[in-house]
Amino acid sequence: MRFLSRSVQRFRRLQWKLTLFYILTTMVVLIVLEMAGILIMFGIAKYNVRQTLAYEVGVVAQNVGSNFTGPFINRNRLNEALRDWRLENGTEFQGFSAVVDPEGQLIAVAGEDWAEAGGFGAGLPAIVQRHIRSALALEPGSIPLMNTSTYEEKGTIYIVAPIVNAKEIKGALVVKAGQVRTSANNLWEFIPKAFQFFGFSIIAFLIGAAIVGLAFGIVTSRSLVRRLRRILTSADRWSQGDFTTFVDDPSGDELGRLAQRLNQMAKQLQHLLRTRQDLAALDERNRLARELHDSVKQQMFAVSIWVNTAKTLIGQDEHAARSHLVEAEKLIRQTQQELRALIHQLRPVALEGKNLAHALEDYVKVWQEQTGIAAEVEAPGGQQQVSPLIEEAFFRITQEALANIARHSQASAMKLSLACGETVTLSIRDNGCGFDVRLADRQGVGLSSMRERVQALGGHIDIRSEKGHGTTIVVRCKQTELQAV
Repeated sequence: MRFLSRSVQRFRRLQWKLTLFYILTTMVVLIVLEMAGILIMFGIAKYNVRQTLAYEVGVVAQNVGSNFTGPFINRNRLNEALRDWRLENGTEFQGFSAVVDPEGQLIAVAGEDWAEAGGFGAGLPAIVQRHIRSALALEPGSIPLMNTSTYEEKGTIYIVAPIVNAKEIKGALVVKAGQVRTSANNLWEFIPKAFQFFGFSIIAFLIGAAIVGLAFGIVTSRSLVRRLRRILTSADRWSQGDFTTFVDDPSGDELGRLAQRLNQMAKQLQHLLRTRQDLAALDERNRLARELHDSVKQQMFAVSIWVNTAKTLIGQDEHAARSHLVEAEKLIRQTQQELRALIHQLRPVALEGKNLAHALEDYVKVWQEQTGIAAEVEAPGGQQQVSPLIEEAFFRITQEALANIARHSQASAMKLSLACGETVTLSIRDNGCGFDVRLADRQGVGLSSMRERVQALGGHIDIRSEKGHGTTIVVRCKQTELQAV
């Protein structure tokens, strides 16, 4: 059973499918050609009854020669041969079959109208009589099939063939046939005889077809499969994000052109990824610039105002100057928090020596202090190992989601849940005003970037929101699938 299973598995491969296809195609073509040849022979025999009958008579004459032993003749076997040869060959006609000895005397005859007035020879046309004399005058060793004579008169065919044994001419076979009907007139009788005649050639053809098909299939399909494997190998590398590998196939056929198109596509994707990375870096710099402008710069400007005011009050109103300096100190601490948050965004979580749960807890704590929105973090199993790719992606998604909550949701509370295991699940829920997800995708609120990050990991993101009922974002990614990519 194991050998049978392996054989079945092997024939599922492209190389052996093509090989089997070549074998069957070659065998079918040869069988069709053989059948076509038989049908052609059938057509020729059907419309050339005279030659067909002459051939059969020559074969009978050759067989009759074996009935002569020494100087004597086995008349019983000769009569049986003349009587039965038409049945054996499937030939029917009105007339007779007769054998004459070297002196022209009738030895044996079979048929209905053999009795001719004036003797056997007198009822035959003169040309047929000459054919009989010519057949009896042949040299010993002649072949009846090569020396058969035919003559046709008023729809009646006369055939003369010499009867030869190993040493001498023993007589002549004379056939008179009218209204001839041979096996060639019936296709189903002719085909078995043709197959019997061509039997060895058909078997040889089929064996040759199998050998040729096997050799051609192995050689051709092996080269084809090897080229397809090169394409598959490069495609596997591309699926892993490595677009520096190209298909090595310099041929100019269809597969070669396909390889060139795929190589061109890989180059375009490589260029696209580089452009996308550059745009992402530019977008990150622009975002940080906005953050610095909207928070740190404004706070530092306010600090400078408080400090300058305190300077003018020194020596005049010590209490007011001190209160201004206290306010400036508060702004400085707030600025430090803002800078700390930006530093967290700039530095990947995986490079800080923290796991994902601790990094999110620290970031949410800073975000809560900065925005004043109540935040809750649940991270059961947070000590489990998580892929660095998932850590960075989930951290960036959390940053984007919390930034959207702070800017757009008008929420008063937020809850973040993280479950680590074979599947890492991140859930962020707020009680804000909600929004239309489809409209937000078109306006570019950062949701598209979240989806792109998750899709790059082979994960799934679900964003649900209704106006007045808050927003829930759930991200799932299997670590096993990520390792397989």
